[in-house]
Amino acid sequence: MKVGFQIGDGPVFDLRVVPIIFATLMFRNPWHVLTIGLGIAAARYGVNGLTASAITGSINILILAFASAGLVMLYVRKPNWSYPLRATISLFSINILQVSGIAAFGSVSRELYLKQYMPYTLPLSIVLGAFFIFIIYDFYKDQLRAEELRKKNIILVEQKLELIEAHQELEYKALQIIKSSEYKSDFMSNMSHELRTPLNSIILLSELIRDNEGNKEQSENRQYADIINSSSQELLRIINDILDLSKVEAGKLEMDWGDISIEDLAQTMYYQMAPMANEKNLSISVSVAEEVPAMVFSDGLRLSQILRNLLSNAVKFTDKGSVSLEVYKDHDSEFLVFAVKDTGIGIDEEFQKLVFEAFLQEDGTIKRKYEGTGLGLSISHQLARLLGGSLTLKSIKGVGSEFALRLPIKPPLG
Repeated sequence: MKVGFQIGDGPVFDLRVVPIIFATLMFRNPWHVLTIGLGIAAARYGVNGLTASAITGSINILILAFASAGLVMLYVRKPNWSYPLRATISLFSINILQVSGIAAFGSVSRELYLKQYMPYTLPLSIVLGAFFIFIIYDFYKDQLRAEELRKKNIILVEQKLELIEAHQELEYKALQIIKSSEYKSDFMSNMSHELRTPLNSIILLSELIRDNEGNKEQSENRQYADIINSSSQELLRIINDILDLSKVEAGKLEMDWGDISIEDLAQTMYYQMAPMANEKNLSISVSVAEEVPAMVFSDGLRLSQILRNLLSNAVKFTDKGSVSLEVYKDHDSEFLVFAVKDTGIGIDEEFQKLVFEAFLQEDGTIKRKYEGTGLGLSISHQLARLLGGSLTLKSIKGVGSEFALRLPIKPPLG
């Protein structure tokens, strides 16, 4: 209000409209603009006192304030308008309105003002107003960037704290899972011991009953003894599978490494599986390629367990045709391959990745028809990994399946 031209006691030109124009560009609430206008109007009396010039000046400022509030509401409805466009509209509309106010309410003669002063003061007011507005806008943008960076830093700190809390929670849950796994392993170990003791007694008693019946093949007691014996043997096998699975998952399964005769292993598998295959009128064969070394360093008990699971599954899921075990050296590598092939029901491609999961079979129909817990392949898959190898599957639905166990000829490192 102190900067400008003055005639007598009344100001003709000053920069009082610059804060109002700036407010239309920076604020989105019209009440904020009205508050600024009221403040400038009140300050008018502090500069000149209660004079006719002050009264007309304050009225003019109030009119500009209400006009600016209207511009703010317009800009809110037009968010896509650029800052230069909004600045141009505000500069010209507010300055023209101010000129109209001075001409209508000013203490200077309207004719004198419009003809001699307004042609100079209006362009100068627009130029200086634009200069100040864009200077202040650059400063304001810097402040906005600083505030935005501060908020982002606060968000980053909060996110860091959340990540630390989440990490601590994950560590706590991981420890709980490890403890739960240990508890499960201990429980399964104790329970399997408690269950196997009476089961072994049942098996022995059923064999005694069967032996006492002698040659009475049609004896009802002998038939009952056979049922008890076979059921107990199956239950004992399931208990052993569950115990092995829990030990593998808990990392407590101990491996007994040593030299194994491939020929002896192959013949053992043949003689163990032949009765099952003959009972279903299936042909069974075992072959060992010439390039296969006589001995391999591995865990004989676990290797036999894998092959027995694979061969028994092959016989179980094959109704006609053949089952075979082929042992050969994998080309261009130091691995032996134990391939178990059958001409059974096969497995759909979509289910092939699931067969190594515990307690899963291809579908409920197969599970009801062929029975079983679905643990054999899961245990075999994990035992193969512990032996330093892998177990893979190739199968065609309705044609047959081939499980390939790849094991290193030399002892696995570590």
